[in-house]
Amino acid sequence: YLMEKIKFGKNDFNKNLFDINNIFYITCEKYWDGGYEPSAAMNEKADFYRIANQFANIIKEIVSATDDTLIIGSEISEKGCLFESWKDLRNYDAYNNLYGLINKKCSYMLNLPDDSNIVDYIVENNFRYFSCIDFYLPKSKAVLQPTCHTELFIYSKNYDLLLPIVKNILQDYQGFYLKKYISE
Repeated sequence: YLMEKIKFGKNDFNKNLFDINNIFYITCEKYWDGGYEPSAAMNEKADFYRIANQFANIIKEIVSATDDTLIIGSEISEKGCLFESWKDLRNYDAYNNLYGLINKKCSYMLNLPDDSNIVDYIVENNFRYFSCIDFYLPKSKAVLQPTCHTELFIYSKNYDLLLPIVKNILQDYQGFYLKKYISE
């Protein structure tokens, strides 16, 4: 992996992005809350990973189409932590694969396509509620947030530039939709 540690602090990121009232998100016809159950049948797991893979590909396509980079780190996470603290997390290979790569006190710039697997690991872990890592696109001033509800929230103060790109990408993903989320 080429994921490189970078100096990134509170002043490099505008936390106000998370305060936007009318945000957008990408959802699909399938919905899991925290991933699949440990007793899930193989076809259920395969379906989960097919959907997670499509979401990871959408993120990579957004980065490519905007000619941007991805930055991850605790300063960017809306929750303020990168990993959840369930008692049995170390029993899951998905968690171990990602946890071993990321120092919780560091920020990283992901270099695509070399760090494609890191994006995949993050989407899988976020969807399974093992991690809560957000992706920051510095040029676009946007955050892409895969959630444990099998959705990808998009926080941006530049929706007029970003949404046409996202809509164009989603044309290739049957059953995936861009929706407006109105906070209460």
